[in-house]
Amino acid sequence: MAIRNPNKKKMFFKLRNKFANAFRGVYTAVKEESSLIIHIIVSIAVIGLGIWLQREVPSEFGYLQWTIVLLTIGSVIGFELINTMVENFVDLLSFEYNIKAKKIKDICAAATLINSILAIAIGLLIMLPPLVNVIKIYLKI
Repeated sequence: MAIRNPNKKKMFFKLRNKFANAFRGVYTAVKEESSLIIHIIVSIAVIGLGIWLQREVPSEFGYLQWTIVLLTIGSVIGFELINTMVENFVDLLSFEYNIKAKKIKDICAAATLINSILAIAIGLLIMLPPLVNVIKIYLKI
């Protein structure tokens, strides 16, 4: 007869609760932040374009390009979640208008903006050359 280890059961429930909390946080952020929804929609469009490019010109859009695109998407969404967290934390601590609280929020928003602009540049650098080649193939240039 096998002896059950109660610690394994506790570990499983702790792990399950950690994932449940993380998914609840994602749900809350998506529900409350319109900019996060925009990032997710753009990310889905970029992934769709990547799938199409990989089917059309597999030699030009491979594992390395996918790795960079997915890391960039993760970075942008991660920055947006951190920005949302900092804004909510500042709101929790400061009940009235505070110029320092505004500075903190503005700097976090600037970090997210810079990250998003760099993500666009990375996306163009990676996806534009294969996209141009696919257009040339279709137009027979």
